[in-house]
Parts: sequence; C-alpha cells; structure tokens
Amino acid sequence: MGALHLIPGPRSKHVTTTDIHMMRRALALAEEAARNDEVPVGAVVYRGEEIIAEAANNRESQHDPVGHAELIAIREAGITLGKWRLNDCSLAVTLEPCPMCAGALVNARVGRLIYGTTDPKAGACDTLYRITSDHRLNHEVEVVGGVLAEQCRDQLRSFFRRRREENKRRKR
Repeated sequence: MGALHLIPGPRSKHVTTTDIHMMRRALALAEEAARNDEVPVGAVVYRGEEIIAEAANNRESQHDPVGHAELIAIREAGITLGKWRLNDCSLAVTLEPCPMCAGALVNARVGRLIYGTTDPKAGACDTLYRITSDHRLNHEVEVVGGVLAEQCRDQLRSFFRRRREENKRRKR
C-alpha cells in the first residue's frame, strides 16, 4: 500500500480510519466501473461509520451526461435520508470532483469531501478551481485531498492505458 499523501495547506484536515475505509470502498466501486468500461470513479456518502449511499460512474452504460459517481451517490443519499441537506455527511471519491460535482457538493451542503487523486483537467476543489471553498457561495465543504492517492491514480492510469491499447488494436 502506498503512502498517504495529503494536499498541503489549511484545508487539509485529519484523516480518520473510517475515511480510509470508505476510500477503499470507493476504489472497489471504481474497479466495478472499469469492468463495465466506465471511467473508474467510485463515490461513497457516509455518516460516522455508516454508508448511506454509494455509486460508480455510469455515463457510458446509461448514456447519461451527468452520470458521475458523486452525483449518483448524493442523489441516493438524499433519498435514503429523506432530506437534501447532507451537512452531517462525508463523501469519499477516488478522483477530485469536476465543476459540476463540486457545485452539487455545495448545493447538497455536504460537510466533508475526501478525495483520492487530483484531476489536472477538471479538478474543481483544489487543482483548477476551489468551488467547494468559495466563501461567496452559501456553503463551504471541508476538503481533504490525496487520500490513497497512489492507488486512485494508478487505477485511472491503468484504465486509460488499456483503453489506448484497445483503440490501437482496433485501428489495425
């Protein structure tokens, strides 16, 4: 198992054993997504040690442009809890959320975000934008990045490497 690397700065809070356990569950969900030819991203909404909802990307299989793991898990958590304000919940996700998902975290009032690896092309919590901590919005989400980052990054890299190799074979 790789070292635990956190994004430096005042927003990096403590990481609990529950956070790590939930990230491992998110990694397992992401692996399921990869087996279904989906980009391997998994998300878990939890409160304390209880899993409220979990999901993996399903954009390809459902032909859903908003079929991101975070959105699916947030929606299911709201239904399960019978409320849309998830301020007492945390969300663990293998990849830093995009602008759409970061906005959903703010709108759902999620209390904490735990993410694995950064997203240099669409990361909206630390890398390109900081939507989740924009004081001009009506809610700020506590963000902890870099939890099991190596495993999350390796999973994505392996998936896209396989996809490129398959595309090369098809072109021959």
